[in-house]
Amino acid sequence: MLKRYIRTLTVLAAAAGVAAVAPSAPAAALAIGPHQYFVGTVNSHAASATIEVLCAGPASTGHPLANQTVGVNFVLPPATTTVGYTGTSGTSIDAWLSWPALTGPLPVPIAKFTSYGTAPIPTGITVPCSGTGVMSFLPEPSTGGQVSNVQVTFLNIGA
Repeated sequence: MLKRYIRTLTVLAAAAGVAAVAPSAPAAALAIGPHQYFVGTVNSHAASATIEVLCAGPASTGHPLANQTVGVNFVLPPATTTVGYTGTSGTSIDAWLSWPALTGPLPVPIAKFTSYGTAPIPTGITVPCSGTGVMSFLPEPSTGGQVSNVQVTFLNIGA
């Protein structure tokens, strides 16, 4: 069916004097492996970022809004020490969120990456309505690895 569709588009484009272009396949994601440098991101920011939170009334905690992301990006050998490293055996990177007043299990798991890219910040977790925290990107297994941290600020958009 797809070949027939492309052939029809080609005939129509030729009749109109325009070159037809077949749809291309998406690029394969780069797998995370040993001896790779990476940068963690929160909402596309690597140094510091804001996580928007919806808090009801005088509540001190709320939930992250939808359409916010964490990500890991492959980078060439770094010029700074803030870049993460997968070490001699790393094949995945875990994103964990923590903040100073966190009680319960420390820290909160956000995403697990086996290839470079982005993932949504879960909206079902409970976070502070204000203050700061850290999103840590930890290579696993961590033999000789280095963490990449992003400083985060929680912003209550309901205030």
